[in-house]
Amino acid sequence: MSSVTLQMSAQAIRELESHYHTQLQAPVPYSVFRAKANGVTITAYESGKVLFQGKNAEAEASQWGQGESPKASSQAASQSTAYDKLALIGSDEVGNGSYFGPLIVCAAYVAPEQFELVRELGAQDSKNLSDGQIRDIAWQLKATVPYHLTNCPPVKYNEVIGSRYNAVSIKVSLHNFTIQKLYHKLTAEQRERLDGVLIDQFTPEASYRKYLAQEAQPYTDRLYFEKRGESAHLAVACASIIARDAFLESLETLGKPYGKTLPSGAGPAADQFAAGLLKAHGEEALAQTAKLHFRNTEKARKLAGS
Repeated sequence: MSSVTLQMSAQAIRELESHYHTQLQAPVPYSVFRAKANGVTITAYESGKVLFQGKNAEAEASQWGQGESPKASSQAASQSTAYDKLALIGSDEVGNGSYFGPLIVCAAYVAPEQFELVRELGAQDSKNLSDGQIRDIAWQLKATVPYHLTNCPPVKYNEVIGSRYNAVSIKVSLHNFTIQKLYHKLTAEQRERLDGVLIDQFTPEASYRKYLAQEAQPYTDRLYFEKRGESAHLAVACASIIARDAFLESLETLGKPYGKTLPSGAGPAADQFAAGLLKAHGEEALAQTAKLHFRNTEKARKLAGS
């Protein structure tokens, strides 16, 4: 599906609505009107932006002026302004750099008419939010936007890392799985409006696609990659917040049998905690709670004298 956005005056939008008056559909939030003609959905927003979506979007929009049409390639779509008007699935992972806890991937779908609402709920770059703010915002986002969350616990992570996957390919696999799970949750209308998938870039695109090709069911349709994807589109920001919330909860859940919340990160605090866990509960406790291929494992064994 292609999409084109025009910036139009209030008078021009009234003329547009008059032109499509026999093909009007139920409006969406923050829109003036919505219509469907020639296989193209036309949505005029209160901001003056008019979005044409569908395989004939460029031809339909060309009757009304010059617009912005995002390119199909991820390279052309790499500038953040290219995403401002798009309905996207955003995908991000949390826990990759933490010794303790799972690797969690979340994908969330956010359309332009939801931008204002999710901003009001607090969606933004999760790095600017405290853990308390994350916990408070996440449940509201989960009640507002379609999402899917995949939790790869330490036990499963340790089972497959080094045998079936490496540190990059496991993330590619989890992103691919999570994106497809969310896609199948979307309504027919949401799928029709979907402009692509934006992944918070954790590896060069060529590397992602190399490992993606090894997946049994690779999702390849309009994949875009952005470093700091949370700042590029609110779908990634929402996914990051929901994933971070799930990660924080998992640190509590996995630590309960040992009477403590597991620490986040992979610094000296993680080494000390792991050494204490080894002394009190043995190697099995680490296998249940930590990513064993991290260097922290050897550091903890030395500290514990084992």
